[in-house]
Amino acid sequence: MMKNNLNNKKVNLPGYWSERYQTGAAQWDLGTETAVFRACIERGILPVKPQEQASAPRLWLPGCGYGHDAILFAQAGYAVTAMDFAPEPLAYLKDMAWHKHCPIDIAHLDIFDVLPQYAGTFDIVVEYTCFCAIDPARRGEYADILSQTLKHGGCVVALLFPTDSTVPAPPYPVDIDATIELFAQYDLFCSYREIPTESHPKRLGREELVIFIKQ
Repeated sequence: MMKNNLNNKKVNLPGYWSERYQTGAAQWDLGTETAVFRACIERGILPVKPQEQASAPRLWLPGCGYGHDAILFAQAGYAVTAMDFAPEPLAYLKDMAWHKHCPIDIAHLDIFDVLPQYAGTFDIVVEYTCFCAIDPARRGEYADILSQTLKHGGCVVALLFPTDSTVPAPPYPVDIDATIELFAQYDLFCSYREIPTESHPKRLGREELVIFIKQ
């Protein structure tokens, strides 16, 4: 138990993640955009769509890593803020965004330090492999931050992973029903859920797409 508690504290530090990027141990990175999010855009299931807005909807990617999905959503017409507290992936994203001519707001910031700067800022938050990476003791704090950074009627699009693990180490296991109950405590209510068929082969059947609406 003591070892697990120490590991949980390490994930709160940017140096822990920087070391994993530097040593090539960023196994959570699939090297490309998330096919499930591509399918969400193409199928039109996202509650907030650029073509239905007078201006580009503001979208936040907390714990964005190398930012493959930041590029995806920027190309789809969203005004993207991509955030991480490890500098290594952000340098990669900055270069990639420049080469692909994608205007992205790249923020080197701890997601737990975004308030009050980003309060009520975003129309949509995209969550993938951030919820499972943070200290599980801070999940309520994280849900509260997501709620506070959203506009009323905004949404969290969460691809929750891993749903099949019991290993108490990052990525930490995710119980979907418990997560839905947790988010509801912060006015984020489940409006849609599915086990996507477009998941990467390594994650097929091990993740679930859940969309939460802020009420």
